[in-house]
Order: sequence, then structure tokens, then C-alpha cells
Amino acid sequence: MSNEFVAGVDYPHPFDDLAVELCSSAAREVCILSPGLDHTAFDSEALAEALGVLIRSSRQTRVRILVADTRDLVARGHRLLKLARRIPSSVRIRKLVEHPQWNNETIVICDRDGVLYKPGDSDREGFYEPSSRASTRRHLELFEELWRHSAEDVELRSLAL
Repeated sequence: MSNEFVAGVDYPHPFDDLAVELCSSAAREVCILSPGLDHTAFDSEALAEALGVLIRSSRQTRVRILVADTRDLVARGHRLLKLARRIPSSVRIRKLVEHPQWNNETIVICDRDGVLYKPGDSDREGFYEPSSRASTRRHLELFEELWRHSAEDVELRSLAL
């Protein structure tokens, strides 16, 4: 994995490849914050596989995903939603309610020292810092604050037939 800061990351590509790279390096936790967990950046077999490998590596691992709009996930289906339904104890998706600190950023956080970031108002100004505890800490604090104000979404639950 590259240990260098990369600025000017375009979205959705190569953002999607960098998300897979970052998640593949995780040892304990991945946090994803996204307005809609859009399919072009997050609904890939490679990302689902990387997160599946993480989850199977230890009982202490977890994946937390915050999404503002879940309608498209439910309507179109999504590999990460399938993963969350299959392993709900380790992969949790929650709905983000309006929050003054969130400006529609998309963030992928790996453990406590890697971050992939896209500002809410640009698809060309993202950055990738696979080994920066300082930068990751700021984004993780935002994620934790938003997680505390998020809620379960009944639409995301698996329907028992």
C-alpha cells in the first residue's frame, strides 16, 4: 500500500480503487460516511470482498457505514447492504439524520490511521492519506459524532420470509 499523501483524487474513479486499497489494509475497523453509498464508488465485488476478509479475520473487527439516503440502496440492492444483512453483528449500516457538522462529505476511514476523503461540493478535490493518525483522528471524531446522532433504518433490515 502506498504510504504517501495523494491530493486531487477524482470521484468516483480512482476513489473507488483507493477505497478498496484502504479497506484491504484494515486490521480492526472500517468506517464509511457517504450521502448515498453510490453504486459507482461503493458497490464493487472488490470492496465487498475486502470488507468480508476483514470481518472474517477476527471477532473484534467491525464495519460501520453511515448513509443519509437509503432509498437507492434498498431499491437497487447493494453488495455492502447484502454484507450487512448477512453479518449484522459486524457490519452495521445506519441512517444519518441532518447534522450541522456534516457537509455531504464522503469519507472512508481505516483503523485509526488511514483516510480517504471527498468534500461534499467537489468530485475532483478528494485526498488519500493511508497513514496519517492526525488527519484520520479529525475525520474519525466527525464520524463518531454523526454515528451518535444516526438511527437504525427499518428499510435496511433483512425481510424474513
